[in-house]
Amino acid sequence: MTDLQLAISALAAIAVLWVVVFNFREWRRTKELMPQRTEPTRIEPDDLHHQEMPFDAYSLETLDHRRRESGDEGSRLLPTALSDAIAELRWPTPIAAARVLQSLRGWRHVGSKPLSFGWRSSQGEAPSPEPCADQIIGLQAGILLATRSGPLHAMEYSEWQSQLTELAAALGGQLEIPAMSDVLLRARALDLQCAAVDAQLSLSVKAHEVLSSDRLQSAAQTAGLELRGESRFAMGPLHEQRFAVFPGDGGDNLILLLDVPRTRDPEVAFEQMCKTAARLADTLDGEMTDEAGRVLGARDLELIMTQIRTRVEQMEALGIIPGSTVAQRLFL
Repeated sequence: MTDLQLAISALAAIAVLWVVVFNFREWRRTKELMPQRTEPTRIEPDDLHHQEMPFDAYSLETLDHRRRESGDEGSRLLPTALSDAIAELRWPTPIAAARVLQSLRGWRHVGSKPLSFGWRSSQGEAPSPEPCADQIIGLQAGILLATRSGPLHAMEYSEWQSQLTELAAALGGQLEIPAMSDVLLRARALDLQCAAVDAQLSLSVKAHEVLSSDRLQSAAQTAGLELRGESRFAMGPLHEQRFAVFPGDGGDNLILLLDVPRTRDPEVAFEQMCKTAARLADTLDGEMTDEAGRVLGARDLELIMTQIRTRVEQMEALGIIPGSTVAQRLFL
C-alpha cells in the first residue's frame, strides 16, 4: 500500500470516528432534554367510585327507601286480570326478597307498556304490591295489555317473556307465562273496548283581546286553579287532577280539558269545570264556547253531562272505574 493510500485510509477512519462521537454526543444531549417518565399516580381506594353492593348487603328497608327517593310508584301497583297479562314465578324454597328486588331494579316498562308486580311470602297468601317479609316464595309479573298508544304487540310480549325467562334462570325460579296468542287476542279486544268508551271533553273561554300572561295568571288564581307551568293550570292536586286549563292557539282564549276515564267522579268534575269556566268568563269579560267558537248555553251543558253519564256507565260495565288505578293505566 502506498503512502497516499495509507493517508486516505487514516483520514477515512478519523472521519468515521468523528461521526460516531458526534452522534453519540447528540444522542446524550437529546436524551437529557427529553422529559423523564414519572411514577404512575397512585389512586387510593377512597378515591374510587363506590360499586353497587351485592344483593345480600341490601335490606328491605334500604331498597324501599331507594324506591321512595326515586319516586318509583310502579313497583307499588298490583297486576290485575282485567288489564294485565300475568306471569308467575315460584321458588321451591324461600328466596331473599332483596335479591329479587335488586334483579328487578330499573325494569318498569317493556316498550310502551308498564309493568307491575305482586309478591307472595307464603302459600295461599294474596299477592301484595311490595314484599312484606325478608323472604318470598312467589312473584307475579304483569304487563299492561293496552294504553292509548295501542294494544300490547308481539315484540313487546317477546321481550317480556325473554326477560322473565332470564330472571327465572338467574334466580332458580319456575316460570309460568300465558301463551302469546291468548295474550295478544285479549290485548286487541281490550284496546277496542277502551277506545269505544274513551272521551276527553273541552270548553273554551273566549275573550275579546289577546290575554297577557299576567292577566291569565290573575284570572286563574281568582278561579282557584293551580299553576302547572308557564300559563298552564289545573284544578285539584297533581295526583288527583280534575281538569286542565291552558291557552288556546289564538292567544285570546282558554281551553278547559276534562279527561273522563282518568278523572274520579267525572260528572262532579264537569260541573266544577263549568263553574270555573263561567268564573273565568266573568273575570276576563269573555264567553263560554265550544272549541269551534259557538256560545254554549245551559241546554248544551246538560247534553254534554248526559254523554258523560253514558260513558261512565259503559266503563263501569267493563269493570273500569273512572279515575281508578286501572283506568289511569289503561288510558295513559
